Amino acid sequence: MVMIATDELTDGMLVDLPPEAGDVTQPFFEPVDDWLRTAQPIQQKTAVWRWFATRYEELESSTPHDADGNYFFGTKEPPVQADEVLRQRFGTVVPDEVLGSLISTLQSKAGNLWAKVDPDKLSS
Repeated sequence: MVMIATDELTDGMLVDLPPEAGDVTQPFFEPVDDWLRTAQPIQQKTAVWRWFATRYEELESSTPHDADGNYFFGTKEPPVQADEVLRQRFGTVVPDEVLGSLISTLQSKAGNLWAKVDPDKLSS
């Protein structure tokens, strides 16, 4: 699975999340919303990105497609729009300027269409 490096989305910094942020060792990271609401903006970006990156992957590199850019989904779910997914999950938890900044950077680096991660990839 190809993934954008965290420091590309957090202003060039690698940020460690504290234990109260949630269990970062789980395949699907789930941040603690109460912690997230009061975290520093850089920690918020890091936690939101980690949540997203454990569930979605770049469409271009993860989904077979032909030379014309037509994707073949087969049994794979159709792509999601990153901004919609992130705003739905974090829109009431993280300030809009933090979420908007992350979404903007994400879209410029890899676009807005993302594929759901196949859970089998996480166990291999």
